[in-house]
Amino acid sequence: MGKILLAVSDRWVPDSRVDAIADFAARLGHSILAMHVAFGTSQTADSPLPGERVLQQIAARLRTKGEGGGQAKVETQMMFSDDLGDAILKTADEQKVTLIILGLSSKGMLTRLIEGNVAQAIVKGARMPVLLLPSDWTGPI
Repeated sequence: MGKILLAVSDRWVPDSRVDAIADFAARLGHSILAMHVAFGTSQTADSPLPGERVLQQIAARLRTKGEGGGQAKVETQMMFSDDLGDAILKTADEQKVTLIILGLSSKGMLTRLIEGNVAQAIVKGARMPVLLLPSDWTGPI
């Protein structure tokens, strides 16, 4: 059984994209590690971060979906790092992930220059396939 790492940003919403990922994982018989990496070294607020809430919502939806009623095993992981791409790649290696799925954001060029391009860093550094989902994508995988 393989494992899919689904990198979740705080902009994701549990919608049809999540359903398609759950269907895909069920068809492959793979488990899903839904992961959010927040920028920084630790949580500073007492309440959950936006990314943490989104991560839990997406995990809950993944657990209830899946083609033909097949439900994938879903784990979650919240991390803090100054290098988001590196944190995702290290986790993928440690967890023996067979596929990384990333949702692309609609960031502008200036934002990408300032914050860096996480998707590009992951594609360049990954030792396993990476599936990139455009921000306006809908449909099956």
